Amino acid sequence: MTNDGWGRAATRLASRPAPAGAGLASRPAPAGPGRRPSPGRPAQRPIVLMLTAALVLVGLAVAWTGQHAEAATRPTVAWVLSPASNTVTLRLAAGGGPVSGKIARHSRLAVSEGGQVRQVRYGGTIRVHVPPGGQTQLLVQVKGPRPYRTTLTVTVPPALRVTGARHDSRGLLVSLSGALRRSPHRALCGENKVSFPASSQVAVARSPVLCRARLTVTAQDGEQAVVPVTVPALPEVPLYSFASPAGQAIYITVDDGWTPSMPVLDLMRRTHLPVTAFLIEQAAQRNLPYWRAFVKAGGTIGDHTVSHPNLTKLTVGQATAQWAQARRVLGHWLGRAPLMGRPPYGAFDPAVEAAAYRGGLKKLVGWSATVDSDGIRTWDGKPLEPGEIVLLHWVPGLGHQLTKLLAVIRARHLNPMPLTPASFAGIVPQRQSLDGD
Repeated sequence: MTNDGWGRAATRLASRPAPAGAGLASRPAPAGPGRRPSPGRPAQRPIVLMLTAALVLVGLAVAWTGQHAEAATRPTVAWVLSPASNTVTLRLAAGGGPVSGKIARHSRLAVSEGGQVRQVRYGGTIRVHVPPGGQTQLLVQVKGPRPYRTTLTVTVPPALRVTGARHDSRGLLVSLSGALRRSPHRALCGENKVSFPASSQVAVARSPVLCRARLTVTAQDGEQAVVPVTVPALPEVPLYSFASPAGQAIYITVDDGWTPSMPVLDLMRRTHLPVTAFLIEQAAQRNLPYWRAFVKAGGTIGDHTVSHPNLTKLTVGQATAQWAQARRVLGHWLGRAPLMGRPPYGAFDPAVEAAAYRGGLKKLVGWSATVDSDGIRTWDGKPLEPGEIVLLHWVPGLGHQLTKLLAVIRARHLNPMPLTPASFAGIVPQRQSLDGD
C-alpha cells in the first residue's frame, strides 16, 4: 500500500546528496507478512483531538454562561433578623441584568414554617417569628418566570432574662443574663435616672416620687427584655412652720450669719435665751470664733445650705450636696452636725425634702412670723401665739429687733424655748412653699 506521506518523505531524501562512500538510496521495502504497516499522516491526530476538546470547552462555557445569566436575572431573597422582636423579615429583591426588574415584578415569595405557608408579591414583606436560643429552618420558594426553592437556617441568640433584682437605699438594681448595651436612657417616670453599674446590670435610682414603669434593656447581641420596675420614693424630711405650743412656747430663729451680733451673744449669756442660728456655710466661715462662742452660750446651729440657692431650681443631687456639705462642714467647725435645716427663701418641694433626707437632716424648719426693722408680722396678721416659729436675720440692728420681740413675747406671756427635732411631735407638716429668705 502506497502512503503519500511516506512518499513525500522518500522524494525529499532522494534529492539530498549522498554522503561519501555511501551507495544509492533505495526505496523502503514493502511490508511483508507479520509486519505492521506504518501509520499514515501521523501529525493530524493531535490536531483533531485538540479541536474536539476545544469544541467541548466552548459548549460547556456556553452552557455555564446561560445558566449563570439565568441565575443572575432571577429574583433573590433578602432577609434580616431582628433579635429585639425575634422576627425574620423576608422580601424579594430584583436580580441583575436588564430584564431582572420585570422578572421580579412577576414573581411571588412563599415561605413555609411550621406547616403554614405565606405568600407575598414583589414589593411586600413576610415577617416570621423565630424562637430565641435556637435554629429555625424556613422553606423559601420563589414562584414566577425564574422559580426556585431554598432552605434558610436562622440562628437566634438566647433570650435576655432577669436573673435577680434587689432594692437598696439608692434604688433598684436588676441583674440580667447577658451583657447589655450601655446606651443613654431617658429617666423613668421623669426623674428616676437609669445607669449601668456593671456589664449585665442596670440600676434605677430613687426619686422624690414613687415610680412604676416598664424598662426596656438591650443585650449586646440585640436581644431585648422588658422589665417591670417599681421604685419607692425617696424618704422625705418634712418641713414645719409651727412647733409644739406646750408651755406657751415660742421659738426664735435667726438666718444666714453674715453679720454676727455681739449684743445678741451678750444677751444669750446673761439670760440663757435659746436662739437657733440657721447658718450659710460660706457666711459662717468668715466668723468661726463668734459661732463657737454662740454654741458655748447655748445656741443651736441649723443648716442653711452652702451658698443659699433656691433648692427647687436644682436637681436632687445638687440639692443633696448643698445640704450634706454644709451639715458636714458646720459639724466639723462647731462640734456637732446640724439635725435641722431651713431651705433658702422658704422654697421647698418633695425633691428638696428628699434631698434633705439624703443630706442627713431630720427636720426642715419654716416660720410663721417674721421680725425686721418694720416690726413683727405673723402669718395671719394676728398677735403672736404659742407654737410660733419667729424668723430674724443676722443683720445690723438685730440686737434692737430682738429686744422689741422679747418685749412682745413677755407681754403675751410666751416663753422662748430651744428648738429641737422633738419640738415637732404631733405637729402637722407644712405642705406649701413659704415666702422669705
